[in-house]
Order: sequence, then structure tokens, then C-alpha cells
Amino acid sequence: MQSLLIKNGLAIDPVSGEALRDILIEGGRLNRVARRIKPPPGCPVFDAAGLWVFPGFIDAHVHAREPGGEAAETLESAARSAAAGGITSALLMPNTSPALATAALLAKYRRRAAGLPAALYFSAAATAGRAGKKISNLSALKNAGALAFTDDGSCLPRGLLAGLIKEAAALGLPLLDHPEELRLTGSGVINAGPAARRLGLPGIPPDAELLAVLGDILAASSAGPMHLQHLSLASSVAALRAAKKMGWPVTGETCPHYFTLSDGEIKTDDASYKMKPPLRSPADRRAVLAALADGTIDLIASDHAPHESRLKAKGFRGAPFGIIGLETLAPLCVTELVLKKRLTRKRLSELASFNPARLLGLKRKGRLLPGFDADLTLLDPRRLKRVPGVFVSKSANSPFIGRPLRGWPAATVVAGRIVFLAA
Repeated sequence: MQSLLIKNGLAIDPVSGEALRDILIEGGRLNRVARRIKPPPGCPVFDAAGLWVFPGFIDAHVHAREPGGEAAETLESAARSAAAGGITSALLMPNTSPALATAALLAKYRRRAAGLPAALYFSAAATAGRAGKKISNLSALKNAGALAFTDDGSCLPRGLLAGLIKEAAALGLPLLDHPEELRLTGSGVINAGPAARRLGLPGIPPDAELLAVLGDILAASSAGPMHLQHLSLASSVAALRAAKKMGWPVTGETCPHYFTLSDGEIKTDDASYKMKPPLRSPADRRAVLAALADGTIDLIASDHAPHESRLKAKGFRGAPFGIIGLETLAPLCVTELVLKKRLTRKRLSELASFNPARLLGLKRKGRLLPGFDADLTLLDPRRLKRVPGVFVSKSANSPFIGRPLRGWPAATVVAGRIVFLAA
């Protein structure tokens, strides 16, 4: 039976908190978590002294581009990128070409994802073909292995929303929405504000996100659970906070770029800063940080959206929306949240491990307890490194290139096997 002993690390559990612990792994599961564990005969030992040991980080919002966009990313390159970023599990979005909207297609790509360095899970299109006209065969998609439903990249159609919420709830799977009123976005490519005016670019009004968030929350209040993706506005997180106080079944996520950057940092026509929703004002950034700290926002996801460099070179008007994020999520969280004392390590464990596991129904993930899957993210808070210009990902569309960060992964363990080890 394959075994591994992680010794001397600061184990950070989202429920019980943190303590120096050894962790014994056998057969792909956590066998023992204790202050001192003697290595069994022949058991390899990894010395984690000085490292923070988290339950494996789970990224619930990733675009792997396969099928249809393999020049930017593939399942294999996304899995290697995730492992290099300390991400042990990732939920892939269905806005591929063709869309992951049928049971046969979903089953095909689940087979292709088997055995890769990180565990790749799939969401499936909530509407047939992601066309927004009728509800997909959600039961068949669940039977084919879908862990969630979404039309990510498009807002769920208002006319189908109540039915979608009820069907997804009946199947026990989460419904995720990309809250954006496209009629208000129009030709916008950047947040409507000073940066848009300075660069002469068409702006995206905040109401494009807020009105969709309010519609989702109102639907959830009577129909059932709803998860709001990539929240970026002070008004959006305020609406989520109010809904939770009412006891309505809504959850939300944000991404590292929304708590790290604002539109004031966009100085030139550089599409590395073009994403959707766009970077917002400094006040919005501060509100997102507050919502992470007070429990309003439930999880952090990368919204990893790789694109070829030739496409991103077209500038804000011509380039596609999106930035990569799998390899920078962990160090951005450590640098911007924990080391700046905005969050505790325990709270980060909730946001990056425990809450995503609960959202996706991954019952053996997200804790450091015997019997749980041996997925671990080992971070080094002392290691200072600039974000490189070349990534494990096939793409490099990141606004963080050159930024000095701490908290880089020292090792990533998936199902008891070390799948990434820092040089």
C-alpha cells in the first residue's frame, strides 16, 4: 500500500484550526494526523518544517478550453498548471466548443481527464447547447458525472431561472450563475469609470452585474439554492450579505484579481487587464476584501481563462476577456490576505478548501481528518518570488507578471501522491 508521511508542518484545518502536526497517508487517504508519528517501515518522509499544510485547494471556476480551444489550454496542461499552483481539484466550465451540454460529450471528456496530476471535475451546460432557450437534460448530465450546472460566460435566462433552480436542487447539484445583463454590457470592455475615460474605451456599467445579482437572489429566495460567480462590486456583495441575513439560500465567490487590483492600475491599452466582470474601483476592491473577512463571500476561485498571446495582443477593444489564475491563486491569497492580516490562515482554509468542497458535494475533501482524501496544498510563506512570464499553463495572459509574492506552493499532494514539488 502506497504511503507517505508529512512531518513538522503547520496543519491548518478549516474547523479545528492550526497546530504543528504530522500527517500519515496510506492508500490515497489520510490515515493519522497527530503531533508526532513514527514513520512506518519503508514509508517515504517529506519534511514540511516551516510550511503551511492546507487541505487541498479546490478551484470551483476554471476554463480548460478543451474541446475547441486547445491552442490556449488542454485538460492535461490545465491539470499540470493546477498542480503547480497548489490546486488539487478544479471544476471546469462548460463554455467550450462544442459546449459540454450532452451526457455523451461529458462522459468523453471525463475519461480524458482521468489520471491527470490534479483532479478535474466538470460542470455541464444548464441550458441546451448553452443557447438559453430550454433547460438541458440535467438528470442525464448528472448521471454522466456533472458536479454542477451553469451557462458560465452567459447569464442564466430569467424565464428559465426558477425552473433551473428547482431541477438542480431536486438533483442535489449546485446551480452557478455568471451574473451579467449583456444588454447593459453592450460593447463595453472595461469598467465604466476614470480608466475608461482616460483610455477612450467603452465602459461596462456596474448595473450590468448588480441587476443580474439581484435577479438571481430574488429567484433563489423562493425557488432554491443559487451560487453567484466572480462577484466584483461593493453593491453585489452588499446584496449577498443582505440575502444571507434573510436566510435565503445564496452563496458567492470572488477571484484574486478583484481583491488585489482595481481599474486605477490600468495605465495602458494592455488586455492582460481585460476580464469579465472588469476590474472595479478601489472602493469596490475594499468591499470585496471586507466580504471575504466577514463571511459574506463563501469561496475564492481563479476564473482561470487562458487565451493565446496573439489574441491578447489586440488590446482592450479586440482581445477576448479573461486572465489565467491557477498558478497565482495561492500566493496572491497568502500575500494579499494572510500576510497583510486581512484573513487568518483558518479563514483561507475555509475559502479555498472547505467551502468549495461543500458546494460541490466533495464529502471527503476539505478537511485534515483521518479518512479524508489525501489532497494537500503545502505553501511556503517565506519564499519570495516574482510571478514569471512563462507558466506551466499554455497561456500567459496575466496582469501579475513581475509582481513579487510570497506563499508559493512547495508541494502539492493529490490522492497521496506528490504531483508537484518546487525546485
